[in-house]
Amino acid sequence: MPVEPTPRRRRLGAELRRIREARGWTQDEAARRLGYQSLSTVSKIENGLQALKIQQLPHFFEVYDITDPALREELRDLVRRAGEVDWWQRYEGVIDDPLGDYLSLVESATGLFVFNPLAIHGLLQTPDYARAVTEGSRAWKTIGDIERFVTLRLEHQRAIAERPQPLKIWTVLPEGVLRQEVGGRACMRGQIEHLILLARDSPSVTIQVLPFTAGAHAGMDGPFMLMSFPTGRDLVCIESLRAALHLNDHETVDLYRTTSDLLKSDALSPKASLPLLSAIAKDLS
Repeated sequence: MPVEPTPRRRRLGAELRRIREARGWTQDEAARRLGYQSLSTVSKIENGLQALKIQQLPHFFEVYDITDPALREELRDLVRRAGEVDWWQRYEGVIDDPLGDYLSLVESATGLFVFNPLAIHGLLQTPDYARAVTEGSRAWKTIGDIERFVTLRLEHQRAIAERPQPLKIWTVLPEGVLRQEVGGRACMRGQIEHLILLARDSPSVTIQVLPFTAGAHAGMDGPFMLMSFPTGRDLVCIESLRAALHLNDHETVDLYRTTSDLLKSDALSPKASLPLLSAIAKDLS
């Protein structure tokens, strides 16, 4: 029977698809090995349209040769919590599928590398900057929608900050993003001062500035996020206004991992970035 394709069911399906494809199996062959009469069952599971019970997982572990204890536990957790109501579901009308999937992924990620030449990442934003970015995007039709989205963003920051295991965030910020007067000079100065505090006081946040003098750099193809998980896998997320692309094939992830390493090399070191951040904040005074 079809079920709601919640973010966790989609993640579970994506993981099982990744493992199947790594084995070189078609959906038809996977269905045969699992004992299903039709490949449509495998297709529905992989698309989050059919629920799995915890009792079914040992059979998948055996057939798919899933032996990694961390991966097994991650799959068990996704099955157990597949239909669980998440805090962000209170924001009906603000959350869409791509954003819900992203929030679900970050929930279990251990590391997040961010490169965005357009805006500072939401987890590092001040309330004033978050509101200015949201208003400027023109994506929301009413003041109420804007306030709800900003409230959601700030609640997401609190949820991540209160995790038992901190999310390690590493961001490379182009100098142009820091000099763009989002929300006005006072708003931007407050945002940069907030970044300085995070860089100095938060061991889970690493900030590097990519100065104008760096010239051409490894991130000129555009923004991306690289997420790391306890099982050792990485996933690339590329976002646009109303869509998000999640990429987990080995070759693509390696390409973006190399890009993130090159960006770290192109940028000032975390220590050398602090004086430039302070200088930009002073310029905005």
